Amino acid sequence: MHKLTTDLYLESITIGEYQELYDLMSKIYPPAYSHLWPDKGASYINSLYAEDNLEKELGQQNSEYFFITYKNEKTGILKVLVNESLPPAHKANGTKLQRIYLDQSLQGKGIGKALILWVEREYKTTEKSTLWLEVMDTQDQALRFYEKLGFKKVNSFSF
Repeated sequence: MHKLTTDLYLESITIGEYQELYDLMSKIYPPAYSHLWPDKGASYINSLYAEDNLEKELGQQNSEYFFITYKNEKTGILKVLVNESLPPAHKANGTKLQRIYLDQSLQGKGIGKALILWVEREYKTTEKSTLWLEVMDTQDQALRFYEKLGFKKVNSFSF
């Protein structure tokens, strides 16, 4: 367990908690992203948070996957990939913040900022190492949040 503040800590996710992860993401993902999916995100949740996919992701050597707990309640997830290069640089001196999802009721409480600062402290290996992430350009609030924390847009892509 990683204690970030009195009320905020991270706990590593295990395969035995796949149902808890699935249930949490079924609750917190749709309010923010259902508008992007014809099925309101159900197919995304069903594929990404299924037991077999979680087992595969937990088996990745460079992956760290956590429940975010606030005031003794699991309220989100955080997934980090270490030694992950920022495309197109292809230099393995970076850390990718692959997933950060929080219950919308926690926005504006400083939790996201605390998590980002913790990731920077925990995974920064050298002065030249990079913390990077991908964010959907339709998520204006998320874009403003990351820019406020000093992130800069360096690339874009589409599916």
